[in-house]
Amino acid sequence: MRYQVYVSLILLLFCTNHAYSQISLLDAQFFHNRYLANPAMAGFEGGLRLNLGYRNQWNDIPGSPVDQTFTMDYRKDRVGLGVSVINAKAGDLSHNKINATYSYALPLNSESARFHFGWNLGFQKIHFNSQNVVGDANDQNILRFNERKALFDADFGIAFSLSRWIIDGAIYNVKNQLRKDSGDQRVGTDFNLFYLGSSYSFPQQEWGITTKLAYRKIKNFTDLVDMAVEVRTSSNILGFTGIYHSNKSATFGISYLHKNTWQLLSMYNTAQNPIASYATGTFDVALQIQLDKAWRK
Repeated sequence: MRYQVYVSLILLLFCTNHAYSQISLLDAQFFHNRYLANPAMAGFEGGLRLNLGYRNQWNDIPGSPVDQTFTMDYRKDRVGLGVSVINAKAGDLSHNKINATYSYALPLNSESARFHFGWNLGFQKIHFNSQNVVGDANDQNILRFNERKALFDADFGIAFSLSRWIIDGAIYNVKNQLRKDSGDQRVGTDFNLFYLGSSYSFPQQEWGITTKLAYRKIKNFTDLVDMAVEVRTSSNILGFTGIYHSNKSATFGISYLHKNTWQLLSMYNTAQNPIASYATGTFDVALQIQLDKAWRK
């Protein structure tokens, strides 16, 4: 219990009256649920899709971070719609975020070429659980922290897609970044600024191979570069994923697709330095259901 309080208080120091942090996303964003990283990708795969995700980080440490995600996206013709719910907890600090998404796909000259753009509009709230505080649970600083209103913000994304090639990018927390530029320093200390990615699928007879290179900029943190590859069997039933991150950690995953209706994904990310000496890595599990296909069956 004492370790949970320590973790929570450390995280609390990074939050001011108007601050919030961008929730760390699951590694499923690279291949299996691009909507997590970019609102322009809502409904990109077509049909109605439901995604559930769970991440457990550093489980050797009491009060270690746990993330849960829910997304649903749908596309009809050129219009994509989506909703995402993200819950992150570290110690006694909880962060909840809800987004509604609109995306549009504009056909270009080539039959397979499209330009995509999309917006996330949503609210997020940070709450501190004072029940485990060793001391005065009615401390006015904690009470004022929990009395803060939910914060409104938006993310904007774009993408260009060909038959095998996708280039996409997103700007996160647009309102917060504009406030920073206007001289308001009462913003979060550790949220994502923007993301850029490029993926290409290689035609193969026996195996399907997709590569991805991504770049992420995080406020007050070292920029991250991700180099990823996914290899799928000819039947598309099994997929194997490997990702190298520039923070000197790596992710390994395996996925199983059942009759093109639902897919189960599990991934393990090795602990990054310097915490690798004290804790295990991160475990992700995600379930994707193609609801329109499941209902027809």
